[in-house]
Amino acid sequence: MTDVLTDALAILRRHPVFGTLPEDDLPALLDQPPWRSFAAGECLFCQNDPATRLYVVIDGQVELAVRRPDCAPEVLSHLSSGAALGVDALIPGTQHIATAQAATQCRAAIVDGAKLVAYLDGHFDLTLAMIAEMAGSLHGLVKEITELKLQSTTERLASYLAGLAAGHSADNRVEVRLPFEKRLLAERLGMEPATLSRAFAKLREIGVESGRGDRVAIADLAELRRLGEALEMLADGEMS
Repeated sequence: MTDVLTDALAILRRHPVFGTLPEDDLPALLDQPPWRSFAAGECLFCQNDPATRLYVVIDGQVELAVRRPDCAPEVLSHLSSGAALGVDALIPGTQHIATAQAATQCRAAIVDGAKLVAYLDGHFDLTLAMIAEMAGSLHGLVKEITELKLQSTTERLASYLAGLAAGHSADNRVEVRLPFEKRLLAERLGMEPATLSRAFAKLREIGVESGRGDRVAIADLAELRRLGEALEMLADGEMS
């Protein structure tokens, strides 16, 4: 077994759904080849392509976007290690509703959609877990898109940074690490890189400091959270 195949199986075992399968069953669900490496800019799959495979990111960053005629692509999300893409493949005969493109060089394990559907036919408990995982991912995506529409650029950035600092006490200075470069962060938050820089500049007023690297220091986490809480409640109300 190659090292990369080992990595592919390892990432599936850590996935909240695939990790519940018996280890001996996982290799039989993988496509041929069971994994692929994608260069930055290369598509894992394109919108309207037949959905026959499901991808789980091993490493790197993948951008999910919807493309409409005569419009710039609308970036829905940036996904990293452990994220599953192409769940459309769970419904035979369907097409991908979005395009998944490598934002950086990445690797992904590839699950054969037909094999997985056949496997799920005999494992009802796993089918329920898969549906729950898909519903949770959809809820998060809808919430993210709704927040983009409701929040100002500074509020979007504040909410995002507060999310990265989840679990930290508001009483102490916190340092978080951006999961990808600022150009990709700007795309994810629906703004231009220059606008992101201005948003960071505004957040300096409440003690947020960002240098040239991926580290962001937050002096007043409680205030940062307050910036996003009101808009977050509005976003939840839009989806209820």
